[in-house]
Amino acid sequence: MTAEPNAKALRSAALNLLNQALALGIRVGAAPDGSELVMLGPVKVPYETQKWFATKLDEFRAEVIDIILRENAARTGRRA
Repeated sequence: MTAEPNAKALRSAALNLLNQALALGIRVGAAPDGSELVMLGPVKVPYETQKWFATKLDEFRAEVIDIILRENAARTGRRA
C-alpha cells in the first residue's frame, strides 16, 4: 500500500468535515502562512457540537489548512 491513497483519504475526510461545518454555519479559516487554524461557530450551534468540530479540525489540521490555502489561492489567482 502506498502513501498516495492514504493522503487522498485524509484529504477527502478533511473536505467532508469542512462541508459539514459549513452546513451548520461554522466557518473555518487559516492564516495566510498556514500557522493557525480558526473556527467561528454561530450561537445556535451547541457547544458540544462546536467542541467536536474543533477536535476533528485539529485531527485533520494539515489537510484542512492545505484545502483552505489552495481554495484561497485559486480565488485570488495566487499560488498555494
